[in-house]
Amino acid sequence: MPYARLTALIALALALALLGSCNFQQVNRTLVPASAVATLDHKSPFLKAHLRDGTMYVLGQWNVDSTSNRIQGTGALLGVNRDTLQQGLLSIGVASVALFETNVVRGSGAKTALTVMTGITAAVAGFCLTNPKACFGSCPTFYIADSTGQHLQAEGFSASIAPALEATDLDALWHAQGTSRTFDVQMKNEAFETHVVRHVDVLAVPRPKNGRVVVDDGGTFHAATAITAPVMCRGAEGDCLPAVRNFDGEYRLSTTDSTDLAAREVVELSFPTRSGQQGLILATRQSLLSTFVLYQGLAYLGTEAAPLLARLDAGIESPMVAGIGKVLGRIEVQVPDAEGGWITVGMVGETGPLATDTKVVPLPVQHGTTRVRLRMTQGLWRLDWIALANLAPAAAAVRLEPTVVMRDGRKNMVALATFRSRSAAVTSMPGDEYTLRYQLPAPPKSLELFLEARGYYLEWMRQEWLAEEDHGKATRFLLDPAAMMRALAPAYKSQEAEMDAIFWGSAYVRH
Repeated sequence: MPYARLTALIALALALALLGSCNFQQVNRTLVPASAVATLDHKSPFLKAHLRDGTMYVLGQWNVDSTSNRIQGTGALLGVNRDTLQQGLLSIGVASVALFETNVVRGSGAKTALTVMTGITAAVAGFCLTNPKACFGSCPTFYIADSTGQHLQAEGFSASIAPALEATDLDALWHAQGTSRTFDVQMKNEAFETHVVRHVDVLAVPRPKNGRVVVDDGGTFHAATAITAPVMCRGAEGDCLPAVRNFDGEYRLSTTDSTDLAAREVVELSFPTRSGQQGLILATRQSLLSTFVLYQGLAYLGTEAAPLLARLDAGIESPMVAGIGKVLGRIEVQVPDAEGGWITVGMVGETGPLATDTKVVPLPVQHGTTRVRLRMTQGLWRLDWIALANLAPAAAAVRLEPTVVMRDGRKNMVALATFRSRSAAVTSMPGDEYTLRYQLPAPPKSLELFLEARGYYLEWMRQEWLAEEDHGKATRFLLDPAAMMRALAPAYKSQEAEMDAIFWGSAYVRH
């Protein structure tokens, strides 16, 4: 999902917080999606039902009628401005609810709860206290094993931080090789988040002779041959060619500007003379700048962040796309124009600091040496590999659903049925791990593999963030994001060098 849409909806959530919330209290609570209504803890002294239209039911005595799929109880219906609209005996259709809120944490039912205020382990707390904005956050991570161990290959729907942002994400498993027809993918929840996963499919595309298959930002597959490294790469620091010639984990990353987190930079590239349809292949991932900005926005929202994001309407297209998303932006791929300047011919760059994302941008035909320029936010993008390739239409992709799902080494028929249903969802909590097994077409070694995952996730609010709840700064975040990028620059710059170590040190480790 483009970063602009994510940040635009965060901006919308900030607006909703300012318009629809008058009272903020620091509470420990558990949020449960409507699909998991059966897991609600009836020992809770109250139940709040957040509806998708922004209204909210507060019930003191309540019960679930599973036959009619309704909640009945005594309490009040509150409007968007939290004025009382109705009191007494009330009945709520579960289908109209975005999520339920209780103040009791379930024990065995924790796998379906969306905890937004939580205590965490001492080790993780230590890292997060050092730098709360660098606390580990992650959508589902996907690992493929080889003879040397497991390797992170993809992170799913990285920008889908609310039900309204549920999205399908397609990632190239560039370093994965089908050595047999049985192909395993391990899905992990390594963060203090709740992941709601609709499906995880493998797409298999036959490779061209002496080539690979790449996908563009629109999801179209291309056969890539004659893949060639650049002969020149130059950024503000000088020569960057050694960092981008190979897909090896060594990357080019600048540091942010000390006065403006949205300051732009350019990297210029040149390639040997080519003819025909060309495409620029980029393997990139974000730095922790976007994570910092996201967490800062959530901190300003404070205790209302999760409920507001959770009840956003899926059909909303915010006019605020020109906000934070545009300010930080993606990687613009530019080529020379007829007037001696540069013109943007495509953009790439997915949200997420964990797994490297590989995409191709088809280029217009150039005569002579191929020159390309990348324009992007300084310090936001890690460039691991850049190459030029001849492009042609790829063979049709074969979609593969999992044939076996295992959890804790044992087959889980419920999870398998859920993934294959295309409508229900598997909800995973911190430390959950699933192994998904697929049967590849023959011969497996000739296939390019891609992972398609659909779903969303909810961040767990960190206690350390609540001290920064600030409606004035939230307003500024919304109305003048460019100014906020300048205001936040000193804070980010002071901790930029240490953020990676803190981020990875605060990941959830299963014991």
